Amino acid sequence: MMRPALIGFLSALLLTSAVLAVAQPAPVDLGAQRTAAEAGDSAAQFDLGNRYLAGDGVIADEFEAARWFHLAADQGNNNAQYNLGVMYMQGTGVIADINEAISWFRRAADRGDPPAQFTMGTLYANGRGVQQDPVQAHLWFTLAASGGHRAAAANLVLYQEMMSDQQIGESQRLAAEWVENFNAQYGSSDSDASDDTTARVP
Repeated sequence: MMRPALIGFLSALLLTSAVLAVAQPAPVDLGAQRTAAEAGDSAAQFDLGNRYLAGDGVIADEFEAARWFHLAADQGNNNAQYNLGVMYMQGTGVIADINEAISWFRRAADRGDPPAQFTMGTLYANGRGVQQDPVQAHLWFTLAASGGHRAAAANLVLYQEMMSDQQIGESQRLAAEWVENFNAQYGSSDSDASDDTTARVP
């Protein structure tokens, strides 16, 4: 059984992880951005969603932000998928729905998004919206840590102290299988699988 202190620690990290991704692009003409977004450009849709979320050049509108994020997320934009996960978890611009939040976090995580993978790890560690599962938690922390997520790396070290060697071995097997499937789907370069996350709020 997991120690209460660790559960509290992981819960705190989950709260800090649920931060919307915000683009920091060079100044872009709003009209041109809207035209690109309406033409189906997922990056422009994501950026327009951020504009509505922040009230940047438009009247702030969480519902309109969610609409644009949905359009981008449906095309596989992992930043938009992650943002929708946060919005459904918090009830921002949408009706709060933990199952819908997890669905979007999972889609982004499956595309190699470290913050989404970290969030999946904390959900499984705490049993929030999913059945508590140390193997799945360790798996997602491992993947996020390998993507450079520092909090995931810290959690991984702490979390595996609570696990048996058999559980760790199973998690490592699943991680290797995940990487193999990811590479088979997206190739050795993940440029098509993951959008630029440099604009994501840490």
